[in-house]
Amino acid sequence: MSPVEALAVLVTMTGIWLMARRRVLGWPCSLLASLLYLVVFARSRLYADSALQLVFCLFILKGWYEWHKLRLVTAEIVVQRASGRILMRDLLIAGWCSLTLGTFLRLWTSDAAPMTDATLSVLSVVGQIWTGKRFMACWLLWILVDGAYIMLFIERGLWLSAGLYAGLIVIALYGWRSWHISAKSPAVMEKPIQRQPD
Repeated sequence: MSPVEALAVLVTMTGIWLMARRRVLGWPCSLLASLLYLVVFARSRLYADSALQLVFCLFILKGWYEWHKLRLVTAEIVVQRASGRILMRDLLIAGWCSLTLGTFLRLWTSDAAPMTDATLSVLSVVGQIWTGKRFMACWLLWILVDGAYIMLFIERGLWLSAGLYAGLIVIALYGWRSWHISAKSPAVMEKPIQRQPD
């Protein structure tokens, strides 16, 4: 356990908690957490997860902008239900990307767990996109991904991060419940979207 990992854990928990409460401040916390985890993962030879943090930074900046823009015109951050077709499409694309990235990592790097690293990295990108779009299904995906990360981190000796992800499952359950409660108010729930906006 390093001081960088300890700080990353604290900042990540804060950011996800704020997201679960639909607070814009969760985005800058998540940005700092991604930069800290870039260092942690690089030191542990989890290269896809390390590179993923840079991708996360881009999606975090976009999500931060979108939530901030929405917050200027509404009293609450509006949550959405995505159609099953959109969710399935995204997961199928994620499966193809995971296989491609995992093969690359296995053949061209010394990644300690190439297929697992690739799959969890790609699904994390999907989760970040769904969170930015305020899809309620993001929390179910985060629960699945966080559970798998716990096993990966234990295998790599990242005990503090494994504990973090156990805590993130609890926060994701809270986020799922919180967003469902907010959905009961017409002011904070949009109709299901049927297609991806351009």
